[in-house]
Amino acid sequence: MSRVTRGWFTAAALLAFASVVMGAVVCATQSGASCPNWPGCYSDSFVPAAQLSPLIEFTHRVIAGITGPAVLVAAILARRLPDRRPRILAWIGLAGTVAAGVFGMLTVKVGIPWWLGMVDLACALTATACLLLARLLLSPGVTWAPNVTARIAWAAVGVLGAMHLTGIAVAGPDSFTRCLSWPVGVLEADRWPWLQVVRIGLAVAAAALIALAARRAEREGPRFPARLAAGLVLLELALAWVMDAGSGGLAMRTAYAVVAATIFSATALLAARASVTVGTGETSGQNPIPVDLSAE
Repeated sequence: MSRVTRGWFTAAALLAFASVVMGAVVCATQSGASCPNWPGCYSDSFVPAAQLSPLIEFTHRVIAGITGPAVLVAAILARRLPDRRPRILAWIGLAGTVAAGVFGMLTVKVGIPWWLGMVDLACALTATACLLLARLLLSPGVTWAPNVTARIAWAAVGVLGAMHLTGIAVAGPDSFTRCLSWPVGVLEADRWPWLQVVRIGLAVAAAALIALAARRAEREGPRFPARLAAGLVLLELALAWVMDAGSGGLAMRTAYAVVAATIFSATALLAARASVTVGTGETSGQNPIPVDLSAE
C-alpha cells in the first residue's frame, strides 16, 4: 500500500471531520445567512467581508469544497486496492460528501425543509465515519476483526447519529437544538415534546454505551480513542450544566456544538480502531496501528 494512497485517505477523513465541525460552528453562531450567494459570498463579491459571521460561513464552504475533490481522489486510488472494504467505504464517503455539498448549496439558494436537513446531516456523518474506517483499514498489516468493544462503539455511533438527526426534527424556528448538540431538556421553543424526551433517552444511551466501550478498552484496547470519547462526553455534560444555569452565550453554544461533533468522530474512531487487528492477531489497542489519525 503506497504512502500516497494512505495520505489521500488521511486528508479525506480529516477534511470530512473538519467540514462537520465547521457546520456545527456555522449553526451555533447563526452564520449561515451571512453569505447569501453561492458559491461566492455575495452577488458582487466572491470573498466575504472582514466580519466574523461571513468569515465563518465562507470557511465552511471552502473546507467543504476541498473535501469533495480529496475524497474523489482517494476513491479513485482505492480502485486497485485488494481489499474491497476501503473501496466501498471510499465511494460511500464520496456519495455522502457530494450529497452534503448539494444540500448546502440548496440551503443557501432556496432553503430546505427540516427533513432534508436530516438527510444532509446523515450524509455528512456517514461520510466521516466511513472515511475514518477506510483509512484505518489501509494501515499496514491490519485485518477486519471487530471485537465486543467495536460492536458497543458502533452501537454508540448509531445512537449518536439518531440523537443528532432527531434534533433537527424537533427544533423550532432558529432553535439551537437544530445544531449538533446533546439535549439539555424539553424546551418550549421546540416541537414534539415526546420526541424531545426520546432524544434525552438517546443521549443517556449514547453516554452509557461510550462509557461501557471505554471501560472494555482499558483492558483490551484501543485506549486513546476510548479515553478521548469518554472525556469529551464528560466535557459536554459539564457545558450542558453551565448552559442550563443560564450561561449559554455564543462562545458557550459554539463550544457545545464543536464538542458534540468531536464526540461523534471520536466514537467512530474508537469503533474503527476496535474493528481491526494487526498481523499478530491481537487487538489494535494492544498493538497500536501506525496511523496519523489515531496516534497513541
